[in-house]
Amino acid sequence: MAVWAGGALLAAGGCAHLATTTLSASAPAVAASMVTAADGLPDRSEVTAGQLVIHADFPLAGQHRLVRELDGLRTDVSQELDLPVSDEPVHLYLFENTDRYDAFVARRFPSFPARRAFFVETDTTLSVFAAWQDRIAEDLRHETTHGYVHAVVPAVPLWLDEGIAEFFETPRSDYGLHRGHVAHLAGRLLEGTWQPDLDRLEALSAAGEMSQDHYAEAWCWVHWLLRTTPERRTLLQDYLADVRRDPQCRPLSMRIRHELSQPGTAADDVKRHLAALGGVTLER
Repeated sequence: MAVWAGGALLAAGGCAHLATTTLSASAPAVAASMVTAADGLPDRSEVTAGQLVIHADFPLAGQHRLVRELDGLRTDVSQELDLPVSDEPVHLYLFENTDRYDAFVARRFPSFPARRAFFVETDTTLSVFAAWQDRIAEDLRHETTHGYVHAVVPAVPLWLDEGIAEFFETPRSDYGLHRGHVAHLAGRLLEGTWQPDLDRLEALSAAGEMSQDHYAEAWCWVHWLLRTTPERRTLLQDYLADVRRDPQCRPLSMRIRHELSQPGTAADDVKRHLAALGGVTLER
């Protein structure tokens, strides 16, 4: 079982992989596959929208604008990443308020840290649990992106999984631009305390190792790959296609070094990209 807990982990958002394919000491005490309606899951209304099966403990219109947005997100993820769409259901469990949600999490996942939303992947299900609150749209875009990606690329590396989710958690009109991450990294650039390092990101194996810098940088690499040149965009798409076939394929950092730039120049390109987005002038 794998668990991704989103919202409120960091000031800029993000989520935490608390377990991988095997349970660890930090993982929830109860397997998600054992959680049923009898455990207090929302069941007052059910809406199906494409791949999504949405369960809510309040009336939810099938044409609610957020439902339409999340359904459309599947196409955006597929087209941006050149991934096939899946018919595997992604179940969204929406609690009417934070009290109901917090009580459920405390009862069924007692070791779980306080988060507004989280994504759970088991051998048989993809599920999102979330409280209906002011930042629900951001949270559901992020966690639903995990669902769409994991339906076709279950073994996507941690840093890239988070970078992609951070990219798509922004409103569609922002075209993947995460202003919170831009502001954070621009500040670090001005301080002289941040340098892009994809090898460092690829070495991360657990969400507990990820800081705000890591989430922001993961987003920045994804934005650089998808929003700068066709060659970089294709490189990311080809890498995801290869990971689908072989999770042990050559890492993305190696491909970038060999196919896009000379050693060391990619990090400088990413730094310049971020500086341009944040209005920062780099010293020559």
